[in-house]
Amino acid sequence: MRSSMLVCVVCTLVILDFGSNVLADTVRMKNGDRLTGTIVKMEDKTLTFKTTYAGEIAIKWEDVEAVETDSPVRVVLGDETSARGILTAGENSRLRLKTDQVPEPLQFNITHVAKINPPVEPAVKLTGRINAGLDVKKGNTDTEAQHVDSELVARTEKNRVTLGAEWNREEEADEKTADNALLYMSYDHFLTRKLFFYTNASFEKDDFKDLNLRTTVGVGSGYQFFETAMRNLSLRGGIAYVNEDFDENGQDRGYTAGRWAAAFDQYFFEKFVQFFHTHEGIVSLEDTDDLLIRTRTGLRFPLKKGFNATAQYNWDWDNSPATGKDRADERYLFTLGYSWQ
Repeated sequence: MRSSMLVCVVCTLVILDFGSNVLADTVRMKNGDRLTGTIVKMEDKTLTFKTTYAGEIAIKWEDVEAVETDSPVRVVLGDETSARGILTAGENSRLRLKTDQVPEPLQFNITHVAKINPPVEPAVKLTGRINAGLDVKKGNTDTEAQHVDSELVARTEKNRVTLGAEWNREEEADEKTADNALLYMSYDHFLTRKLFFYTNASFEKDDFKDLNLRTTVGVGSGYQFFETAMRNLSLRGGIAYVNEDFDENGQDRGYTAGRWAAAFDQYFFEKFVQFFHTHEGIVSLEDTDDLLIRTRTGLRFPLKKGFNATAQYNWDWDNSPATGKDRADERYLFTLGYSWQ
């Protein structure tokens, strides 16, 4: 009787142990180690793996040879292709994903995996920033400079709306030496994951360029090469209509123009610093002397809880300014700001 009970207990333990091993994901490392547990997620080249003996652990994706899962996971490849299914290991660092979406398992190299179980994105994702800078000097030099810039982006799967603004004001010995503002907006509709059609508008004034208002509206197409938390790159091209109202003798002119633009940003050193650069060019299709270029280049240093410090260089070029005004404007900025996403 006792021997029968002992056999039953042993069999039960073996079955439970076997079941616990079966109902587990497996990670095989390049050094030969084998881990069992549950894959939580993989993003930013780091695999979060939950074990019964050490809780959640972080594993460098580059050190992983293969993974296998017992329940479906969502896999996103480097080309943004995504599918949900069960992962099994193949040969030569290849993985197979069995999914209901296609009859045959998908096969790909493990290096092509960009994410596993990424967080579910909200229907509308809002990101934005606001920066401000103030430079005050008293004594032998009496100057005051103020700067504010902000941007808000609303993104859905197929659409993106961008609203932004800049404002600068400077005084020296209680006399104003700079006063300008820029408001811009853009609507992008994505035809594919990367190709989009856009419409845009901007409004600019600058008292010291004798510019009452420059209005620009345009349409065109663009290509989003990258759009991730670490790196973004897009290029645009199209046509625009520009209307300029100057103080000089009530001068007012309008013209059709070609427009191009680029926007790039990327984090370096594990998000220690972000480099960014935006560029916009407008050239008249009627007179190529009417050329406008605007660039913003800088380094953004994340601090804590969304706050950041920015060192920035602005360069604006107007090839046909008002009489007596310079073509180029340069500005060096050091600002503190807050960003959210």
